[in-house]
Amino acid sequence: MADIFNILITGVGGQGAVLLGNLLRTYGLTSPLIKNVVGTETRGVSQREGSVSATTRYLIDSKIYSLDQKYEADELISALIPLNDAHLVLGLEPLETIRNLKYISEQTVVILNTHQNFPRNVLFGSEQEKKYPSVAYIIDLLDQFARRVIAMNFNTLSQTQFDNSIYANSIILGVGAQEFRNVFLKKEMGQIIRGNLKNAETNIKAFELGYKLISNY
Repeated sequence: MADIFNILITGVGGQGAVLLGNLLRTYGLTSPLIKNVVGTETRGVSQREGSVSATTRYLIDSKIYSLDQKYEADELISALIPLNDAHLVLGLEPLETIRNLKYISEQTVVILNTHQNFPRNVLFGSEQEKKYPSVAYIIDLLDQFARRVIAMNFNTLSQTQFDNSIYANSIILGVGAQEFRNVFLKKEMGQIIRGNLKNAETNIKAFELGYKLISNY
């Protein structure tokens, strides 16, 4: 028997949500723990102009990670995550994360980058009249729905540690890998990063930084 493990990545264009989704699916294809993997990307056009989300779904041997949701090992998985059924949410942008609140439940761990990306200027300046909710409000709302919320400005952390904010997503990935270390094997994930990302060694250091962060959170 096997269980399904659902990952949602949400953000805006240019934040690397699609790249993270591809990286996680590549890991799923090579991991000895995972029997099958599917996923998809969605690029929406909304008032914010540039919402992006990606999904990754693993079919895992229930001996490795049990969710008490039994499936046959050869069952074909839909790429779409059912409502309230995400186990891990990588929230690359706060407002986009709460826009996907329908996937979050008491089983969900949310790793939230509190760095804000404001709406693009596409409506003749009218978006300036709209106010971005406070990050404190967003975290409080997520806390009401999710099992656990880990929130920090990963852009700032990446800038401080590596003199560049582009490694924020690798730090976030490390946090997620530590939180679900029965699903994500650290050594194997490092190999996927090395084989698929530019500046691989720095990305691995960022991943390892995130992996260590969780024990002190």
